[in-house]
Amino acid sequence: MNELAPPATRLAELRAELDALDDQLHDLLMERAKVVERVAAEGGKTGTKIRPGREAIILRRLLARHRGAWPAQSIVRIWREIFGAALIIEGGQTMAVCDGEGGETRLALAREHFGPLTPVRRHHNPAQTLADLTREGGAQLAILPPLGEGDDTSGGWWPMLAAGMPARLQIIARIPFWTRRAEGLPQGEAYVVAAIAPDASGADRGFILLSFSGETSRARMIELTTAAGFTPGPLWVKRLPGDSRLLALVEVEGLVADDDPRLAAIAGLDAPPLAVGGYAVPLSETL
Repeated sequence: MNELAPPATRLAELRAELDALDDQLHDLLMERAKVVERVAAEGGKTGTKIRPGREAIILRRLLARHRGAWPAQSIVRIWREIFGAALIIEGGQTMAVCDGEGGETRLALAREHFGPLTPVRRHHNPAQTLADLTREGGAQLAILPPLGEGDDTSGGWWPMLAAGMPARLQIIARIPFWTRRAEGLPQGEAYVVAAIAPDASGADRGFILLSFSGETSRARMIELTTAAGFTPGPLWVKRLPGDSRLLALVEVEGLVADDDPRLAAIAGLDAPPLAVGGYAVPLSETL
């Protein structure tokens, strides 16, 4: 750019430079789409195509190398749109969103994370939302309330992951992935469930479902989980109707595979333990 040129000329030159950069960005997006098409054609993914662990790895890598005045949160938003567009190329996906208390927030979080072009089905409660994943032509993702111990509509839906459904369902993500919320963005959180296991991102938390006798204290549950080699975090406990046992959901460090030997090492259980997924630790907790 000619620094001695009149201001109007310098502005025109800068705009021309921006136009050229926009063309380069667009060219790269079109090239990326071609690679995504090749992945789809070569059968890189089957069934539910989302891979939140892989997406987390990409976002963490980009933010670790990011420099300059461009807001980091905008990098996240841009690449979330890129991920959403790639899934459309690969065949698309549908979200089943649980309504009720906080339903509008969950819908807003889902739109922000998976993109506004992702089709949505809204259901009155968690049972209907999860059932959508198991029927022919159903949704691929279920967006559910934060975990809790109350009734199903206030976070107590997690025992359904142990139910005998036509397909095994697991938690695969916690949203939002960027938890430093700017003014105007939806507040709160939601969990994503799908008929796939979560993929590891390198910084993850897993969930295990454990069944104890009705006399087992929370402290004892944590003690037994720790003794088996896990590093437990939050714990949720429910007594199921008509059942004297206590069902516990324990969040632990790292994802847990079905054949993890630590599961068999948990003492004091009334039923076999069950790994029920996990999530990539959000960005603001790792950067």
